[in-house]
Amino acid sequence: MNGLVRRVRRVALAAVWLVIAALVALGAAGIVGAMAHFPGTPSRAELTYVGDQAIGPGLDAAEASLTELAGEVRQLSDLGRGALTALVARDIETLTTTVSDGETLAATIQKRADELRAKLEGLPGVGPGDELTLSAETRTRYSRALQALAPTDGLAAAWSRLAVGSVAATRITGLLTDHDLTTADAAALGRTGKYAEALERLAESDRMIFDARNLRDSLAATIDVTTLGQWLDLNAEYDAALRHLYQAILDSKGKVTPDVKAAYAEEAAARKRLPADTKALVIILSEIGRGGLNQAVIAIEEARGELDAALGSLDEAPEESPAAP
Repeated sequence: MNGLVRRVRRVALAAVWLVIAALVALGAAGIVGAMAHFPGTPSRAELTYVGDQAIGPGLDAAEASLTELAGEVRQLSDLGRGALTALVARDIETLTTTVSDGETLAATIQKRADELRAKLEGLPGVGPGDELTLSAETRTRYSRALQALAPTDGLAAAWSRLAVGSVAATRITGLLTDHDLTTADAAALGRTGKYAEALERLAESDRMIFDARNLRDSLAATIDVTTLGQWLDLNAEYDAALRHLYQAILDSKGKVTPDVKAAYAEEAAARKRLPADTKALVIILSEIGRGGLNQAVIAIEEARGELDAALGSLDEAPEESPAAP
């Protein structure tokens, strides 16, 4: 009987010790859990309060600046569409003005974006070695603001390279057409013996070739201008040969001198080297101009959409960081 009692007591004591051990383990886990709340989580907000308060005004100002920047990108988008409309209408004056305004605005956008990025990177709590601690919500706000600037990168370069090239290509098409008509007028005047007037018309042709060559040089960074350069050279050679002929006739007072005969031969040879017409070249340049401006507008529209989406994310509540185990 006494042995049975002792066995019962041992079992009861073992059960009590198991309960005590479980309670001690649970208590220890609670202590460890309480100590495992890292800075930056809602459970230890007092550790991030100072940092959040320090960076808050800078983040508010950055978000306001991003909203203004988005408005400027929308303005640039409107200018791009306006430039396309002017291009289709062959309104060179409006196209030139619109592209110039867009180039200025694109450069302003890039400058402000760079300045804003520098300000964000200099805010308290984000630099290397900064002792301030930020909450997860604040870190998310900061990250989203910084990422919102990415769509503005390259806008200025895209506009300058493509849109300005479009103006050059469009202006060249007009110069090519006008040059052909002007030189044809000079030849018609020469056939009627109006050599002095013909020389005046050829001087206008020379100015058109000069302007076209300058524009060709501005296109050289974006397209192959070899064919265009050859066309301009051949037409300049013909203009020079025709001018030499008319001047020789004037100098000889209408007599067929050796110099006049040589000038006739030079003009005939230069005429044979001329391209049949400029229609194909004009079409190619028109497509280059429209294609370049289209690419610029597409790039701006994409940047506008990305920036608007990024601004929208600033108003979303950030996801809380998962609690530490």
